[in-house]
Amino acid sequence: MIELLRRIFLSNEYMPHGHCFLWKPGLVWLHVVSDGLIGTAYLVISITLWRLVRKIRIPFSPMILAFGMFIGVCGLTHYMEVLTLWVPDYWLSGAVKAVTAAASVATGAYLFQANTAIIGVARQTQVAEARRAQVETAHRELDDSSRRHQRAFNALSEFGGVLVRTTGEQALLDAVCRIFVDVCGYRMCWVGFAENDERKTVRPVAHAGHADGYLALVDAVWADTDRGRGPSGTAIRTGKPVVITDVTTDPNFDPWRSEAVKRGYASLVALPLVTGGTTFGVLRIYAARAAAFDDDEMKLLVALADNLAFGIASLRARTDRDKMTAQLMLADRMVSVGTLAAGVAHEVNNPLAYLIAALEFLDKELKGIEQRLPGGQWNEVNEALAEAREGAGRVKHVVRDLKTFSRVEEEHRSRVDLRPVIESSINMAFIEIKYRARLVKDYGTTPPVLANEARLGQVFLNLLINAAQAIPEGHVDKNEIRVVTRTDDLGRAIVEVRDSGSGIPPDVVGRIFDPFFTTKAIGVGTGLGLSICRNIVTALGGEIAVESQVDKGTVFRVALPPAPIVTDDVLPATAPEKQGRRGRVLVVDDERAIGDSVRRVLRSEHEVVVLTNAEEARDLVARGDRFDVILCDLMMPKMTGMDLHAALVTLAPDQAERMVLLTGGAFTSTARHFLEAVPNLCIEKPFDSAHLRAIVRGLVR
Repeated sequence: MIELLRRIFLSNEYMPHGHCFLWKPGLVWLHVVSDGLIGTAYLVISITLWRLVRKIRIPFSPMILAFGMFIGVCGLTHYMEVLTLWVPDYWLSGAVKAVTAAASVATGAYLFQANTAIIGVARQTQVAEARRAQVETAHRELDDSSRRHQRAFNALSEFGGVLVRTTGEQALLDAVCRIFVDVCGYRMCWVGFAENDERKTVRPVAHAGHADGYLALVDAVWADTDRGRGPSGTAIRTGKPVVITDVTTDPNFDPWRSEAVKRGYASLVALPLVTGGTTFGVLRIYAARAAAFDDDEMKLLVALADNLAFGIASLRARTDRDKMTAQLMLADRMVSVGTLAAGVAHEVNNPLAYLIAALEFLDKELKGIEQRLPGGQWNEVNEALAEAREGAGRVKHVVRDLKTFSRVEEEHRSRVDLRPVIESSINMAFIEIKYRARLVKDYGTTPPVLANEARLGQVFLNLLINAAQAIPEGHVDKNEIRVVTRTDDLGRAIVEVRDSGSGIPPDVVGRIFDPFFTTKAIGVGTGLGLSICRNIVTALGGEIAVESQVDKGTVFRVALPPAPIVTDDVLPATAPEKQGRRGRVLVVDDERAIGDSVRRVLRSEHEVVVLTNAEEARDLVARGDRFDVILCDLMMPKMTGMDLHAALVTLAPDQAERMVLLTGGAFTSTARHFLEAVPNLCIEKPFDSAHLRAIVRGLVR
């Protein structure tokens, strides 16, 4: 086999025209292999094109088939070149070349003729491609629009839900900023309110997104200055949106450009928050790409900003309404408390009146027998009686405090030196202070004030007890309560009660003077003490203020105007009391013990008749009895003191004029109107014995 191949490829036996190749076998076989490969490739291309046309619909199929036929014929020509090396049939070779030539001419003619159609189809293809690009662009725009509308719908939906669910302004602002970042996809959002301070500051109140300390550097203002002509200031002043398309080129954004670029802000919009025609704030939104706010986007953002402004206004209106409702509820509660307090005061004052009178009587009587008792025993009795009188006095003041809720009372005011009042309050509060803190007295000079000493003492006592209760028991040496008195630049008397206690949180300090508000545990505080203190101080024309820091302490400061300077000719010298004539006094009170107490107080100077109902008194006067003074309880069952006065006006007007009304608390509107209408004196129970004697003595004269 090898020998056969050698003879074929290396000998000249089978090459009838070997001289054409210079009798070089290598050159011959170079042509054989090249023509064979070319012919095979042409035939493969021809067959492949024919199969493709059959399998797939391809444009210009006839042209492709013609070209395939041409390629196939060319392949046969190359095979004939190989064949004629051994079979010198040149007629056959010429015929094949003639066929190839014909196929080539036909294919060329066909392609030339189809040139116009091919160009037209190409143009149609270009048009089709352009249309396809337009369709794709339209699809992208539709997709973008769809996403934008979906985002707008989601934002509006979220926004509506927030407006419905949110009950606080700060929560609304925080939620809206999150919506713009999380739902709308912006890089950062913040809300600022326009302050009316000297600089007209825009104060950031809420934000969301990538801020990275940016708000601390904004320092926006809305004044008509260089810095105020930025987006926020312009939006607030004009009430119109301001768009910064590109933060890197807009000159109005120069002061903030570098910090904005660092944080990836490329464009922004400032939307005014307007309610009732007034711009009160701005909504700032930042995007990560330039020119991010087109017309459709702006319509959405303006609508959302308007909704935010409406929501803020609604919440503020709701807050004002809630405050008004709370005030109405408080007023209603105060009416109920006032009615209850007046009733309690009335019921307590009656027994308290004869208790105090009895204690005063005992004190007077015991002094007469002091010499008969051993000194030690007398001292002990005297101390016990003093303690009882002090306790009754404290009950008297407590009842009087209760009556502050039923009506505003006109109390006797005089020139009061503050230091004795403060000392008395300290003595009463010292049991609360001594186990908690050191007491430091830092007294300076203060002018006298025009006040009721007992009521003023109540203020200082309340402040001292509050200071003590702000400090836990123990560690007395580490804590301090300091009482400071001084005179300020306006000439007012200043009293400060300072403590080193726990302090009052900032969110609470503004409410501590509200009635019924307390930070103390249940059962420790009622929330009325500071409210009463403020009422007392303001009624005196003064002020009460508080300063506090958590964990550092609190300062309560009372400022009172000085008492008017009274000359000697206004205050005549008090002449020694002279014993007047012995008069007749009628006491009418449904509490027998009160009548007996009054009789004990007055019997040494006057004849005293005691009755327990007003009908008997009326009948007694109707029969002709006359009295220098008629002490009558205002509120009694059956016939009241008001009814007796009306009857005496008809029966004996002079006796009606001599009526002095006793009351444990005029807690009905009828009683209050009656006392305002008649000129008769009125004495509050429990009464002071000396004061009662002085009144009766003055009427008997």
